[in-house]
Parts: sequence; C-alpha cells; structure tokens
Amino acid sequence: MRLLTSVLVLCSLFFLISCSNCKESQTANQSNQNFPTTIGQNLSKVEAEVLEIIGAGNDFKVKVKVLNSQETEAYPSIAVAGEEYILIPNLRSDNGKLLDNEINSNLLSLRNYSKGQRFNAEISLDQKSGWLIQRVIK
Repeated sequence: MRLLTSVLVLCSLFFLISCSNCKESQTANQSNQNFPTTIGQNLSKVEAEVLEIIGAGNDFKVKVKVLNSQETEAYPSIAVAGEEYILIPNLRSDNGKLLDNEINSNLLSLRNYSKGQRFNAEISLDQKSGWLIQRVIK
C-alpha cells in the first residue's frame, strides 16, 4: 500500500511540474506576440504596369502589378513580381510646401498614366504609410 501511495505521489508531482512548464511556455509565447514585427529598411527596383489611378491632384495612389523586381545594392527587396500593390508617391515637401524638383515632377507625372502603361521605379514598404514610390526611374 505504501508503494502504491509513493507512486501516486510521484506521478502527481510529475504531472504538476509538467503543467507548470506548459503555462510558462504559453506565457512566453503570448509575451512574444505583444511585439509586432517591424519592417526594416528596404528598396526594390521594379517595372510595374498601371492597373488604376486612384484619387486626383497631389493626393493620388497608383494600383499596379509588379512585372519585375530586383534588389538594390544597399537594401533588400520585398516586392514580389506578379503581385498587385497600391503605391503612394512619396512627394518631397518642405514645411508643408511641395518642392519643385525632378523627383516630384516624375512622381506627379504618374497621375496622367492610363491602365496598361508601364514604368520603372524604386519602391519601399513603410510600416505607417504602406507602399511608397520613392522615385520614378526614367
């Protein structure tokens, strides 16, 4: 009888220890989920086909299908050929005033594109803004 009691006590202890380990690993997994994945610096050189121009004026977006994507020398590429993206032109401004420069002129020229037209650009993914067109490559 004593042997049976000892075995039951040992099994109970073993069960309690294994359950506490489960709770610790579940707590660790939950604490890891509280920190969202961050997006590192990235830049892709792409050839894109216009699917749609959304909006007008300086507040527009370009829905595209990426035809080709390649990494730059300095940053990894995360754009994928064959995928569709909504791109926001990253217009340069100073104190809220749009700068008059070649980068902005090329970005603004995209609003006049039609469905099916192609262009080359450098794009990146930003955590807050989404996909940005950094510059149009002529």
